[in-house]
Amino acid sequence: MTLRTTIRLLGIAAAALSLAACASVVAAPAGAFRVGGGYEVSLGRDWSDISAVMAGKTKKVRLLSIDGPLLNRLYLTDGLAPGDFLIKPEIKERPTPVIRKEMSASERLEFITDSVAALEYQRVELAKPRPGRIGEASGVRFDLTARTQEGLDIKGAGVIAERGGKTYVLLYLAPAEHYFDASLAEVEAIIASARLG
Repeated sequence: MTLRTTIRLLGIAAAALSLAACASVVAAPAGAFRVGGGYEVSLGRDWSDISAVMAGKTKKVRLLSIDGPLLNRLYLTDGLAPGDFLIKPEIKERPTPVIRKEMSASERLEFITDSVAALEYQRVELAKPRPGRIGEASGVRFDLTARTQEGLDIKGAGVIAERGGKTYVLLYLAPAEHYFDASLAEVEAIIASARLG
């Protein structure tokens, strides 16, 4: 990443944080954090709940960040039913992926990559799918890589699981340089702490 790209990204991040300060960003303090009626996780440090200020938000998705949405974001879903999406379409003519009934494990992973691509990330690639859990629900853990339109490398990690006909997702995205690794241990602990209601 060039110095020019870094400066541009920091400028965008500052603008996003200024905008977020004007809207209703809510503290998500360390400790138990309820994700709607579906489940709760344990936060090991203070986060900010930026759900209300993000474009494409839905009622079933909570979005947390430590340093701002361009530097790290954690998506937590409250049981997506068939027809629900992780990323709400901003334009009706450009729909985003939705949960379908009885999706296979590979279709669920495709839902993740297509949803990340809908955030306008490029070259989204899934890596290392393996067994995982969200609370008592069996699912698939995964890593992913992507790139912003400006050329910044992004890394991701998460888990997707199904229980009682609903799909649960925990998805962490951050720039590969510094920010991803800086909060990865916290995210791993959050995933391990998930308890479905």
